[in-house]
Amino acid sequence: MFRFEMPDNTLEYSLRLKIIRDQIGEFMSLRALSDIFSLLEVDRDTIGEVYNGRMKNDGRVHEIQALVPKCELEDIRYALYPLFMELGFFDINKPLRTDFSHILVLGGSLNANFDRTHASVEWITETTRFVEGLSCYRPINPIERRDSVFQSAYDTEFGVMSDAFASVFALSSSDWKDDFVGDRNLNRSSCIRSFNTAPGGRAYRVFAAPSTQVELRRADTGDSLLFFLDHTELCPDDSLLAVTNNMFCNRQFLQLAYCLMKRRSPVNFDIVGCLPEDRISTRDNYDPFRYIQELIALLSWIERFHDDF
Repeated sequence: MFRFEMPDNTLEYSLRLKIIRDQIGEFMSLRALSDIFSLLEVDRDTIGEVYNGRMKNDGRVHEIQALVPKCELEDIRYALYPLFMELGFFDINKPLRTDFSHILVLGGSLNANFDRTHASVEWITETTRFVEGLSCYRPINPIERRDSVFQSAYDTEFGVMSDAFASVFALSSSDWKDDFVGDRNLNRSSCIRSFNTAPGGRAYRVFAAPSTQVELRRADTGDSLLFFLDHTELCPDDSLLAVTNNMFCNRQFLQLAYCLMKRRSPVNFDIVGCLPEDRISTRDNYDPFRYIQELIALLSWIERFHDDF
């Protein structure tokens, strides 16, 4: 299994950057990646043209929950599965260290917000001073309610994340303070919700980030981290653990590491999936088309690293 790792923050910036670039080179040289290209009859440059199911003709982005599986991939689903496994798309679910000062729950679907918040509890230690949700005002798609095992009356990702925090951490759903900036375009709106009373002497906050491409899309993972960094005082001794779904770990590592390196933020960072071994997708129930979308996104971030660093 391949896993990206953040170089230690005691190293010089240039060396940290080189280590990440070396990991990218290792990933691109993996036999599993070339085997996926062969099975799909594409290469690094054409996979996005042939299989990109998220980009609309007008440049807007489909939510991943709305993607429809491609029947033509059924013949190679079992051949693709171990290759995605080797690329780290299934079983990154344990952090590399345990002394994190900030645990960041990354926003997603209704189900994912609750899954990730529940999973974050396992990684809270005596060093954890903050537990924070990174989200936006993306409206909840009806498909998410249909497919979720959790219930929430809220209509946005931010609301559902707040609901998950209140439920999982036994926080009052009314005892909070909001720093809200509104706009008719929800992609431009933002909020920082701070829970006033919390157990364990920790601070709990939920962020709704604005988008950096307001006319095209909601805030993405990178926007959420930048908004968090803009409103959080971090010191070199701080360390961040992001909690997401297993399939997103390597791509979101690059996305978040890109933001941290751009800001020259000297913190340590790791990312972990929320699904334990007994809930990892199997050869029979995973959707190959979704995993291809994630590979396309990962390759896009690799390209951005090459271009900007």
